[in-house]
Amino acid sequence: MALAYIAAFATALGYGYGAVLQDRAAKQVPVTAADQGSSLLKVTTSRSYIAGMALGVVAWFCSLQALRSLPLFAVQAIAASSIGVIVLITWATTHHRPSRVQGWMLSGLALALVGLAFSAAPGDTERVSRTFVLLVWINVVAVAALGVWAAKRHGPRSSAFLGAVSGLADGGMALCVRAVHNRHHSFVHLITRPLVIAIVPFAVIGIASFAAALQRGSASVALACQQAVATLAPSLIGLAVLGDKSRHGFAVLTYTCFAITVVTAIALTLVHPAGAVESQPVPMPENAQ
Repeated sequence: MALAYIAAFATALGYGYGAVLQDRAAKQVPVTAADQGSSLLKVTTSRSYIAGMALGVVAWFCSLQALRSLPLFAVQAIAASSIGVIVLITWATTHHRPSRVQGWMLSGLALALVGLAFSAAPGDTERVSRTFVLLVWINVVAVAALGVWAAKRHGPRSSAFLGAVSGLADGGMALCVRAVHNRHHSFVHLITRPLVIAIVPFAVIGIASFAAALQRGSASVALACQQAVATLAPSLIGLAVLGDKSRHGFAVLTYTCFAITVVTAIALTLVHPAGAVESQPVPMPENAQ
């Protein structure tokens, strides 16, 4: 069980540092109305972005280990604390100390994470029905369509929408992983299960939409929207459908710490630049306007 908690916190570390690298890469490539596809390709194939994605992949595999035995709400909330990692990285690289408010937020976040880790009840999930699997695939199509719609828009609102789309995709991946029962099944049987296959399109949508969100607006807003949706949506489904729960007698502590973690992570995102430098959208060249 200790390994699951270590994996959960390693997830936050990987996502935090990976987000810093991805944000730096995204801001180096301008986005224009004429070449949205090519500019997005330049971002996602740059060395810095690939390094950030590699860390994200490592973090994701850590989350797989954590989700095998920990409830979704615990793993997703701990992953959302990656913004705290970003704040600390910025402090280390720029020597710009967090404000007193940020310091209190970081302290509160740390205490809430400890409480959440202590009170969440480990265990397997309940088996899901075919209807659940069908609804997951319907959501794959719906999230993809929403991402295409949001990508056709520009400005801060588009960045927020794309961040939310990325959060839906990331939450979908976590939900699929948590819902899959892989015990007593061969590797071939596991990777051909519909819920496992659904992870692939969710991953592609999440990567592309978050890169587009970073290009179009503040990474703080994009990350806040991503983390809010990726934490709340699958956590609620896990509680309602998969049988996730807190330890007996610790329900109040669990849900209080969960709420503090989510609210604090979002607040830190909005008051602190999500990267080494406050990220602003790269201006569109005049001849592309």
